Amino acid sequence: MQTSKTTFFAAGIAIISIPATIAIAAVRSDEAVQPAPQAESARQVMLDGYEGDGRPMEDIPSEIPYGDLSAFDNVTAIGEAQSPDQPYCDNRAKLVDSLNHDFAEKPAMTKQLGDHRKVELYASSIMGTWTAVYTRADNVSCIVSSGTDWKRGNNPVALLHREGILPAT
Repeated sequence: MQTSKTTFFAAGIAIISIPATIAIAAVRSDEAVQPAPQAESARQVMLDGYEGDGRPMEDIPSEIPYGDLSAFDNVTAIGEAQSPDQPYCDNRAKLVDSLNHDFAEKPAMTKQLGDHRKVELYASSIMGTWTAVYTRADNVSCIVSSGTDWKRGNNPVALLHREGILPAT
């Protein structure tokens, strides 16, 4: 009886592959190596909903004078370079485009503060959302506050006053 090289080769492959198949099938899914999670940008964390230890800048003491937005002047990292525990700041054009694209928010009010600074309220009666934006002299804008339940006809000045952003007039 003559055995060919092909038969030996096929038998060798079968002998090696059967234990390998059994070993692969025996690996439990909870023991599988998981890939490292990708870091999300600060903007994406904001859109998904930040779930850290409270709202950004909540740890700033309450001794800050009413309507004082100077804490936002100290934010140095902007856009995707930011940490999710900081208020979201970015180039004004990018931030305004995001509010329009992501929430259908349009300008509802602008209050000039002097020194090329301003506070703006963007709102959407379609989505029912609003966002208060502080723009610094260097054209960097920061989200100061945001919320829901915006309806056409709401008073933007009263809303910014209630949020502690503008002093009572």
